[in-house]
Amino acid sequence: MIEAALTGCELIQRQFNRSKMISVKSRSKKLQDCQIDVKAGDSNALVSALEQVSKHNKNISVHRLRLTYLKDDKHVPITEAKYFADVDDNLQLYIKDLGPQVGWRLVFFVEYLGPILVHSLLYCLSTNESVRNMVHANKANYDPALNKIAFILVLVHYVKRELETIFLHRFTLATMPLFNIFKNSFHYWILNGAIALGYFGFGFVFSTDKLSWVYRALHQVQLSTLISLFLLSESWNFYIHLKLRVYGDQQKLKGNATKRVAINDGIFNLLVAPNYTFEVWSWVWFTVIFKFNFFALVFLAVSATQMYFWAMKKNKKYGTKRAFFIPYIF
Repeated sequence: MIEAALTGCELIQRQFNRSKMISVKSRSKKLQDCQIDVKAGDSNALVSALEQVSKHNKNISVHRLRLTYLKDDKHVPITEAKYFADVDDNLQLYIKDLGPQVGWRLVFFVEYLGPILVHSLLYCLSTNESVRNMVHANKANYDPALNKIAFILVLVHYVKRELETIFLHRFTLATMPLFNIFKNSFHYWILNGAIALGYFGFGFVFSTDKLSWVYRALHQVQLSTLISLFLLSESWNFYIHLKLRVYGDQQKLKGNATKRVAINDGIFNLLVAPNYTFEVWSWVWFTVIFKFNFFALVFLAVSATQMYFWAMKKNKKYGTKRAFFIPYIF
């Protein structure tokens, strides 16, 4: 009786761990079609599948490979081993070469390094009187105190970002396409770097009289108040990143290392992506401090729009309707 039960368990285990040959068709000219041996129920099935494809293609880096299946005539990426929980005999998969890859951490580090270098260079040049006399847009607009404050705030923001990238953030994917390092850097090196032209008086499109009216209307006459609000937004942004790191580690311990799950706690119940929210608020305060400089306004508009779309994707993914910028309103 016991022996029969053990035999039955063994049969179930063998059925669960059965191995199947799967056909993999190439979607890239550089890759070849191949057959791979995948074991159903294996927690390393995805890694094994990619490694086998790599061996059939001159040991190409597995980080360059994207394994997909067809659903409604669309290629759906396979990101988790549980896809192979039930291997079908007629399963057809596809493989694509994503091209040269670069680590996510390196991409983020390079992106955030841009504003630090650009602002440091242009700020130092703006303090040189001979250089300033040659290129300054309007000598009457030269405000060394305001320039210094703006420069320090930019450094605070991006040094914080660099430290978070090195010590705090964890990335679900190991790499991204190499081209992205140039595409993503444009936003920081060029759009944010252009704000540094303000050190030479460029981009101040509003007169002092108009700005005085705006500041009175906003009841934010005190520069120290605006700086405090900027630092408060930066602090909240750091806290949210820390919270996300802790939550991510907890999810990993539960075996959920890849799929993002909504946090239903505290401020996350009010804002779908509070890290984006306080990022935007930081640049709102910076823009007000820097006298609504045109380049700061452009950077704020582009950044806020992009983060809004990212936040709405999270709402759709989580099935929530949480606010982006102001709780219960927007």
